[in-house]
Formats: sequence, structure tokens, C-alpha cells
Amino acid sequence: MLAVTVIGNIGNDAEIKEFNGQKFIAFNVASTERYKDGQGNQHSRTTWVSCLKPGESSVVSYLKKGTQVYVRGSLSVKTFNSGNGVQAGVNCLVRELQLLGSKQETQNEQQQPATTSTPPTYTPAGSASPFPPENEKDDLPF
Repeated sequence: MLAVTVIGNIGNDAEIKEFNGQKFIAFNVASTERYKDGQGNQHSRTTWVSCLKPGESSVVSYLKKGTQVYVRGSLSVKTFNSGNGVQAGVNCLVRELQLLGSKQETQNEQQQPATTSTPPTYTPAGSASPFPPENEKDDLPF
């Protein structure tokens, strides 16, 4: 088994597909690598990975275009003939999936001004005072 970890953005909304009577969540993840060559010119290379996650889950509603994800699973490479000659596709059978963020959330954060808020306080059971103590000077040297 070849193991792979991919962090990238989903290319299109995920779909539920069925193969040989088994359901899968199907989606594509793009990962872009940016680098400079020996002359200092900027380049970028995008690799697309076709992902299949066994089972049917409500997570499919969160796998929208632009969502950043972490995917870990087993890797396979498939070759196929196209009008442009032989091409290869990278596939991942997903074993672990984590949502990292979304394009939409990032755009909303950029449009909204930053707000400051007070940190939450915790009141332990059986205690009337919140933690951390408010307006209490500590004697820590740092």
C-alpha cells in the first residue's frame, strides 16, 4: 500500500457515487506548489487528486468547492488514453478526512472588520468566582 497525505482545496462539490453496490463520496482536491527556479522566476504547479471516501455520510454537505481539506489514505495511479496521448491520474482511497476551512469563510473574514472580544471565563463547579480570576495580580515572574 502506498500512503499519501494531501492538503488542498476541493475543486467541485462532492457527490455520492455507487460502484459495485458500494457507495462512496467522490471529490477532487487540488494542491498547488509554488517555487522559484535558479534564475529567481516564480513558478507554480497544481496537482489534482481524485478522492473516494467509502460510505455515505452527511459530511458530503460540507465538501463544497473551495473548501480546504486534509486527506490521508492509500494512493494509486491510473493511466488512460486520451486524445492527447497517454495521461496519468492520481487517486486516493480516503481513510481519514478533516475539514480545514473554506474559501467562503476566508472571503467573509476579509470583508468583515476584525472585532475584539473578551476571552471566555470558566466557573468551576462549587465555586462562585470565575477562572481565570479577574483583576487579581499574580506573583509570577513572567
